[in-house]
Amino acid sequence: MKRIRVPFVASVMVLALVACQQAADDSNIMIDNGGNAEAANAVIEALPPNDSSPAASGKSAAAAPTDPAPSPKLPTSIPAQFHGRWGINPADCSSTRGDAKGLLTINDARLTFYESRGTLDKVLSATANSFDARYGFSGEGQSWDRTERLTLVHDRLERRTDAEPDQEPPVRLTYMRCGK
Repeated sequence: MKRIRVPFVASVMVLALVACQQAADDSNIMIDNGGNAEAANAVIEALPPNDSSPAASGKSAAAAPTDPAPSPKLPTSIPAQFHGRWGINPADCSSTRGDAKGLLTINDARLTFYESRGTLDKVLSATANSFDARYGFSGEGQSWDRTERLTLVHDRLERRTDAEPDQEPPVRLTYMRCGK
């Protein structure tokens, strides 16, 4: 078993800590009148490693689990960089007859399409250029839930959904911002 020599100062510090935790009565006082210095440098046996320690499992200390870093706070609304009117083609942005079937209007809580609306339910992830959230949709007398991913790529908005049971097929569309 490996032995570690503990210097005199460390021994005194350990004793001081232990003494601080003892009840404050005169029976716990011990006086050292300059006894043997060799005895003061006590030899302490190292304890075997804890079974859950990295050394016991053969893992390096770098691989030891640590407290997870706090996750960044997610927004509670759709970020402003996604707000506005977006069209699949230029006619979606300029129609005055209300037939802009490829128009998507985004505000802080809603995605509005030609015949449906999605109201923000839960934000899943957000970065400066990407926003994933769950929405409650309604349109044409029906309602459904769906996850939408909005990604800004230069001056374009990419909108993606994944296949979900009992839902329409996945969507992958690219929009241009209206007014530019």
